Formats: sequence, structure tokens, C-alpha cells
Amino acid sequence: MLRPGLALIALPMFWAAAASAATNDNPFGAAEPYQACVAAVDANASDAFEMASIWRDHGGGPSAEHCIALALIALDEPGEAASRLEVLARRMDAGAATDRARLLAQSGNAWLLASELQNAEAAFSAALKLTPNDAEIWTDRARTRVARQDWANAETDLNSALSYDKTHPAAYVLRAGARQAQGNQAGYKTDIDAALALDPTFPDALVERGAMKMDAGDAAGARADFLQVLLRAPDSPAADTVRKRIETLEVHDR
Repeated sequence: MLRPGLALIALPMFWAAAASAATNDNPFGAAEPYQACVAAVDANASDAFEMASIWRDHGGGPSAEHCIALALIALDEPGEAASRLEVLARRMDAGAATDRARLLAQSGNAWLLASELQNAEAAFSAALKLTPNDAEIWTDRARTRVARQDWANAETDLNSALSYDKTHPAAYVLRAGARQAQGNQAGYKTDIDAALALDPTFPDALVERGAMKMDAGDAAGARADFLQVLLRAPDSPAADTVRKRIETLEVHDR
């Protein structure tokens, strides 16, 4: 799942180990320069970018390049980060197929942050060729297709994702939206129910159930679901949505 920022990036473990072993000539003065670089990104992304570039020029290798991508994302340059992550995935030392797929998926998420939907879909598709059983990457490509309003193919991707992993309510909510957009109200409701069966407090699913109650004239039930969202995730996009819908309910009640 996509969250703008650093959570979408994780260094392959064998790179992290190699970075830790190579303690010489890194500007961080740390036994584990990659971890120090990530911490520097959080503290000051511009300085971290410069230090990671120096580290790369002194033999930091893919670990340094990966940290540079982190810094670029933090500096609101996700397109450049995405391009660099794709280059990393093609390196001879990029690791096994699963490691390359992770890098391509990270690239896809960075392309999404850059609103480069065609590039994002291409990156996720390349990742799926390497790891076709990865439910998260199927879901990521589905999100790209939702953004492109390619509802049928988004639903197909989510069918694949859920065939490999049925434990994530977000995938059900995403498929519910794709189904609703195609006029499949029964499938939409089934998926929202499935999401809430997994997590009764999942904010995005509560938004949708509240909307269904609102449409059915159950203002009290809708308000209860919306208030749960505000209690559970007050700073989320779901909360922004329900605030507007609560306003609509209040206008209707006057």
C-alpha cells in the first residue's frame, strides 16, 4: 500500500549486510552506514542526499544509491527516485528475482507519487513477471489501474491479489470501489462486508458502509460509522471524507 514518504522503500537484506560490512570511506562515520543514511534522510533530506552521493562515489554501491532514492522522495522528487530505482533493479548486483521485484515495486510506488501512471503500471508489471505470487504487487498495480479508471483490469488484479492473500481489508475495499464503478452493487457490498469482517474498525470500509447506510436513509447508522472513522483515524483521508458527509447529514437534519 502506498503512503507518500519513506515507508514504501526497504533495502534488500543482502545489501544492508554488505553496507554494514563496508565501514570504510563513508561520510556518516558509522559502522552501519545505510541505517545512518536513512536516519539522516529523516533529519535533513538535503544533507542526506549530499552525504549519500559522497558515499556512492567512495564505493557505497547499491546501498548508497538506494539511500539517494530515499532522499529524493523526501525532497519531493519521486520521478527521479523512480528512475534510479529502476536502474538499481537492472544492476548485476541487484540480487535474486525477489529483490529485483521489490526494487521495481518501489519504483512503481515512486512513479505513483509522481502521478506517472503509465510508468507505474509498467514497473509493477515488470515486478509481477519476476514474482507472480506477490499479493502486494498485484494490489499496487490495481491501485494504478484504479487511478486510470481501468476498473475491469483493476478488479482482475485484485482477484489475483486476494487469491494469494485474503488477510488485507484494503484489498477488499479497493475491489469494492472497482466493482461499484462497473455497476456491481452486490459485489461492492460483499467486499465491504468482507473488509469489516477482517477488521471492524477499518476506516475506509467504515466510510463505505456509512455511505450505504446514508443512501438507505439510515442517518443514525451512517453517523455512527462516520464518527468511528474520526475516532480511529482523525488525520486520515477517510476522516476528511466523512467530515464532508457529516456536514451533509447535518444539513439534511435541519
